Amino acid sequence: MGWRSRVQINTVALTIATLLGLFALGFAGFAVYLALLVHYPPNIAAVMTAAGYVLAAILVMLIAKFAVYRTKVASPGLDRSSTLDADDLENVLQSVITPAITKMIHQHPGKSVMATLLAGLVVGYNDESRNAVKNVLKRLFEEK
Repeated sequence: MGWRSRVQINTVALTIATLLGLFALGFAGFAVYLALLVHYPPNIAAVMTAAGYVLAAILVMLIAKFAVYRTKVASPGLDRSSTLDADDLENVLQSVITPAITKMIHQHPGKSVMATLLAGLVVGYNDESRNAVKNVLKRLFEEK
């Protein structure tokens, strides 16, 4: 089974799971409404149920905001002489990429893109791997 088929199947499964989750939230809200209806008039019970949904949405947004919020530590200023320009980066990449790697990329473009995306995801998500890549690149550029 190709990766496109797997992506399509996962997309359909995610869509169905999202719809079922929305139905579950709807029925849970209706159950809360019915439970409040015993103690309050219908209009008050409806407003309280809607307020509960609004509070839950605000709570989810706050949790998401704090989960992705990162304090940015001021990086020490670099000398203008030690900064790298695009030509330096291109020269380093040209020296690192061998003809064998270039041939493999041309033979397997889809796998190369997926490997690049996965590497970017791992480096972007994990602090340890990001720091390791930074250290390797720092050593690589300092050797020059």
